Amino acid sequence: MRRTTRAVTAAAFAAGVGLVAAAPAQAMEIYDISDATRIAEGAAVQGTYTVTCTAGSNVFVSLNVTQRVSEGRIANGSYFKQWVCEGGEVELDYQAVAFNMAFDEGPAVISGFIQECETEFCGTGTNLPLQVIQISDEDPDPAA
Repeated sequence: MRRTTRAVTAAAFAAGVGLVAAAPAQAMEIYDISDATRIAEGAAVQGTYTVTCTAGSNVFVSLNVTQRVSEGRIANGSYFKQWVCEGGEVELDYQAVAFNMAFDEGPAVISGFIQECETEFCGTGTNLPLQVIQISDEDPDPAA
């Protein structure tokens, strides 16, 4: 009798694992992360990025901007956004506020993470590869 119970339990477990493995793949991607523009003399930087996601899913994006500014000191800032996707391709703005030092003009590294969740299920998410961006000074005359 114990063998029958174990066999039934093992079969039920295997069927459950099969159901989990058969879950649909998440169709999300983040790309076209733009160079950044300094805001308020480097207190923050802003740019754009594009996301492809599944309609109705809850999307979470985290971006980190890091820059060597002077004598080896590091400026860094983060951006987080969570929203319900309407589906397809969406262009969004990012604004990363500097934590410890102001951003300068010049090269910086941006990295991040994206995760797409459906009701009661979140995928594992994707770490974005490091990408070098250029930070430029803010436009002194936005109307130009």
